[in-house]
Amino acid sequence: MMIKKFAIAAIAAASAALTIAPASADPFRIIVTSTEVPLVPNSVLYLAESEGYFERAGVDVELVPAAQTPMAVTALLTGSGEMANISTEALLGLHIRGDTSLVAIGSTDKAIPYIIAARGGTTFESLSTGTFGVGRENSLDYSLSRMVLASQGTKIEDMTYVPLGDPAVRAQALQQGRVDATTMSIGVFLSMPERTDLNVLVDVDAFYRATPIVTKVNVVPRELLTKRGTELEAVLEALTLASRDFAAKPNLWAEAMKRARPDVDTATLTELSGLYARSWSVNGGLQAHETSYTANWYQDSGSLGGETTTPVRFWMKFEPMDAVLRKIGTSDLGDTVTR
Repeated sequence: MMIKKFAIAAIAAASAALTIAPASADPFRIIVTSTEVPLVPNSVLYLAESEGYFERAGVDVELVPAAQTPMAVTALLTGSGEMANISTEALLGLHIRGDTSLVAIGSTDKAIPYIIAARGGTTFESLSTGTFGVGRENSLDYSLSRMVLASQGTKIEDMTYVPLGDPAVRAQALQQGRVDATTMSIGVFLSMPERTDLNVLVDVDAFYRATPIVTKVNVVPRELLTKRGTELEAVLEALTLASRDFAAKPNLWAEAMKRARPDVDTATLTELSGLYARSWSVNGGLQAHETSYTANWYQDSGSLGGETTTPVRFWMKFEPMDAVLRKIGTSDLGDTVTR
């Protein structure tokens, strides 16, 4: 896999050097926020490269890792990448502050595959007086978990919230009995070395149904839509075809992941492949009804620091993905197309 590591401090210098070459000679750089292939559907960004989907689509792609969303945004804004997978909150925050240079064109992993895991015997009712591990107050997992539990009748204002930080730390605290329940990705849950006396109180599908919030989007500089639109469509085509293959034959994802992540137990990858079968972005990932709901949710939550948010049509561009769907058709294996 061709992953170029670089110091974030040198982004501007690298950008200046790269822009000397003709655009047609440059690879299409995708900024990714993980140095290893993640155990979530966003792995398709990496697997489309390692499994040859980009090559077959006729586009030269280079994956460029950045530490987190802020660094990925910086890379795009300084010209050190053509596309990045970032948080929806970060994109909306830019638009609220008047910077409309980045737009969403799809999503390879629109929502973290969250579950709520709990100790044996824990119920929605008992959690009303129980302890719940969170990243921190008002973090994404905190806000979404409260919505999910409230929809099940839990008295969320009566719960005791324990700030613990990263999902791995929360998982350890749950395992040790320091909290009654917590939210984590299904991947983190399955990778726990010991799950005795633990169960899934809310699974991935139920969690998303209760909180259909698009948390991650793939964004590009607005000017790229015209300057490198053909390459962008080829990238989207490759990602979509890979997603469709993994949806149709989940074992293909498990096999590709075993090549990319030999450190992960085969049984874990096989179980995850089945759980993700309906989670792949087989039609681009972002649909009108979800983006509208998401924009309204962020506006109501107040997390963007403003009283209003920007209309979906300003930060979301369906045209590149629509061109791909006209070419390869739509799929019924996942996200239903709405505009």
